[in-house]
Amino acid sequence: MRQASAAWEAKCSRCGLCCHEKVIVGKTVMYDLDSYCEHYDPKTHQCKIYFERLEEQSRCKRVSRFAAMFASYLPESCAYVQWARSKHLRFALRRKIEFSRSGDRGDSSEDDDPSSLIVTQ
Repeated sequence: MRQASAAWEAKCSRCGLCCHEKVIVGKTVMYDLDSYCEHYDPKTHQCKIYFERLEEQSRCKRVSRFAAMFASYLPESCAYVQWARSKHLRFALRRKIEFSRSGDRGDSSEDDDPSSLIVTQ
């Protein structure tokens, strides 16, 4: 991995939100906490194959600088988004973040472990 790529990857806080299925509904991004990649560990909230994920899992995509700047599905808590904001390069619409469990489709952030992932924005 090139040095610049390694430095970019090192920004990731490995919160695990990228591993979850998500859908944008209007101004809301809904994360399904029960639907995630086979390599996601729900106990640690991290990818079990993080360093090999791009080669091993075709659905896994690198978060690029472009995505950090423009992808509205990335939450404000994302380290890449925070980098873009710190450089005044974040242009994506702010969206409300909601968590759901399979079959729920409502905001269930109150039911989740308060130390897990991120809070509703």
